[in-house]
Amino acid sequence: MSKANPLSIPLPISEVIRRELIVRFLAEILQIIDSPEKQEDFQAALQTYCDSLKPWLQPGDGPPNPRAAFSFLEECSFDETGENITVVLSPEAEALFRAWLRRNTIWSDTGLNTAHAWLN
Repeated sequence: MSKANPLSIPLPISEVIRRELIVRFLAEILQIIDSPEKQEDFQAALQTYCDSLKPWLQPGDGPPNPRAAFSFLEECSFDETGENITVVLSPEAEALFRAWLRRNTIWSDTGLNTAHAWLN
């Protein structure tokens, strides 16, 4: 599912858990940006999402000189069955993934990401 350089693994977690978390990260992005009609709307929604993760970034999360515009995936390929996909996050996306992990961990630890019974 995902490949990472040894130095880019955000936490000491197993590869299986990392794969699941990357799927959740990418799914959240796709859910939030939905499927806008115009490219400009897509870019604006994605930028808003990335900006929402900035408070959770730490200096060592990303490359020393991040690109202003970047692709989330450096590599994306399907196996011969089309059932499995392999992705490699760009350095900037890896930094956002780390910020997402940090945010979700804190939200989980403080109970901020739980759905209340009246919302079900």
